[in-house]
Amino acid sequence: MVWAEISREIKTPLIFMLRDEENKNHGYIAKSYISAIEDGILPTYQPDQPFQQDNAQTHTSKMTKEWHEKHGIWVIDWSRCNPDLNSIEHVWRALKYKLYWLYPNFHELKNNEAGVENLTARIKEAWERIDQARIRRLV
Repeated sequence: MVWAEISREIKTPLIFMLRDEENKNHGYIAKSYISAIEDGILPTYQPDQPFQQDNAQTHTSKMTKEWHEKHGIWVIDWSRCNPDLNSIEHVWRALKYKLYWLYPNFHELKNNEAGVENLTARIKEAWERIDQARIRRLV
């Protein structure tokens, strides 16, 4: 799973989230998300800048809300009943298309350490090839 921040002006580098081994399902929990956004949002966040995220449990947990409050990050109140209008969803789609275009057989990578490293490098390359003008149009 990856995280990035976008706006009309910026596209941060991708941050690859780590699964939380303490979680019984070895999935992504609030600690995983907070670790990613600490690296991603803190260097670029400006006071009173709205921050949009969806309603995933890791985003709306008590721990995450307390972290945002502690760091003065203004999170847009996002209704659970609204359709997903988050611009990043369009950018993720563009990333997937770019990845398939660059590496049509990437799905053949092995599920081992070398395959994961190769996939990570390919995702980073595809991300770098999405230009800011495209993101500006999607936002």
